[in-house]
Amino acid sequence: MTDSILIVGGGVAGLTAAIACAEAGVRAIVVEHDAIVGGRLAAAMTQKSSVGDSIDGVPIPKLDALAKMSNIEIFTLANLEEIQGGPGNFDISIRERARFVTEDCTLCNHCRPVCPVVRSNEHDAGLSYRKAIYAPFPETMPPEFVIDIDACLNTPPNYLPCNRCTEVCDDDAIHFDVPLERLHQRKVGAVVLAAGFETATDSGASHRGYGEYPDVVTTAEMERLLTAPGPTGGFAARPSDEEYANSILFILDELTPFAVHIVASQIGRLIAQDVTKIALLVTNQPGNGEQGSLLQGFPEGLTVNYGLLQKVEARADNKITVTYADFSSSRIPEEQYDLVVLNSIVSPASGLDGLAQVIGCELADNGYVSRPDSDNSCATSRPGIYAAGGAAGATILGTAVAEAEVAASAALAHLDPRLLGDGHAAAGDSEAGLEAAVASQEELRARIERALFAMLESGE
Repeated sequence: MTDSILIVGGGVAGLTAAIACAEAGVRAIVVEHDAIVGGRLAAAMTQKSSVGDSIDGVPIPKLDALAKMSNIEIFTLANLEEIQGGPGNFDISIRERARFVTEDCTLCNHCRPVCPVVRSNEHDAGLSYRKAIYAPFPETMPPEFVIDIDACLNTPPNYLPCNRCTEVCDDDAIHFDVPLERLHQRKVGAVVLAAGFETATDSGASHRGYGEYPDVVTTAEMERLLTAPGPTGGFAARPSDEEYANSILFILDELTPFAVHIVASQIGRLIAQDVTKIALLVTNQPGNGEQGSLLQGFPEGLTVNYGLLQKVEARADNKITVTYADFSSSRIPEEQYDLVVLNSIVSPASGLDGLAQVIGCELADNGYVSRPDSDNSCATSRPGIYAAGGAAGATILGTAVAEAEVAASAALAHLDPRLLGDGHAAAGDSEAGLEAAVASQEELRARIERALFAMLESGE
């Protein structure tokens, strides 16, 4: 008999599932391939976050609360190596890579200045830099530095030409003489896949100035600008000179529910920061837009246009000039902005195909985990394995959190009920909660789309 549930992925969905399992009285084992947990929302989970306890009204896990839960075991720099058995009795192997920094680290920061290796900080969407030894934020879980051994000048155990960090570490927390990998064996009753998804820029975005002009960014980069701690303290500042942006243009190729939700959320926060001018350019011809009143509470001050993007270029005064052919007229407007934001393209998480092979579950045609059971919305093709959030497709935060709670409840059903706390909800009750949450999110997305279409048709 086991009292444990495995959660693969330490982003918001995975941590939500882990908390649900821990609160039910069982042990949650989180396996995260990155050096810290939190994923794209890691900064938002800190005590000093600019978003508070929720984003767009959706509660998010907080690192300080996680640290107090003794029945959550977290493996970072780790991957699921093998899984055998069936529901209620899975044997799993977890391969954990060395961190080279122990729990004795006090984050004194003596090591980071002396490290000679500089890399782009992927935790800040590439908007800042880090060293080979680093912590992405002042507050992380685990709460110590980590060494990116692929970037480090040392190649342990036999080649150590650089010892700058170990020489200045007063805590004796840095060790290169440790096993490069460790294998952990555990027994679990079920598995929740919460591997998330990845964001990338359209491969054809170079003609839009991305990569050439620093003030042409993606929605993923804008999200980091708007969340503190981060490269600009939570404000929309231009990467070129760190001056606050007073005019911002979002460019969308199509009004998909996911893209619209992300843009609407960011626009709301930008207006709260008193950004003077915010506009949206949709580069596809409008279809038969749905008539209706504007979404109640939708941020005011948004200018929306349909047009064929022709040119994006920087001016001497750091403004970005955008030229497009307006679909509703013969005009070719030329407008200037402090920031131009391109939609980030989403795709399945790197390595998801390999993980699916290890677990033995099928992938859908789009590359995400397939959930073929219509009676159990989170069930995969292998019994006892459940998928939540971005593992099954790009989804907005509220839906990801709701799915994580449902997946956790379904996973807990494979354990002996005597192990669960009195307040544990039945899986059926959680399914009903998911249906309500998803319906609410679908309604929100539909209302946002109606609002945008109404703006487009009214010419505002």
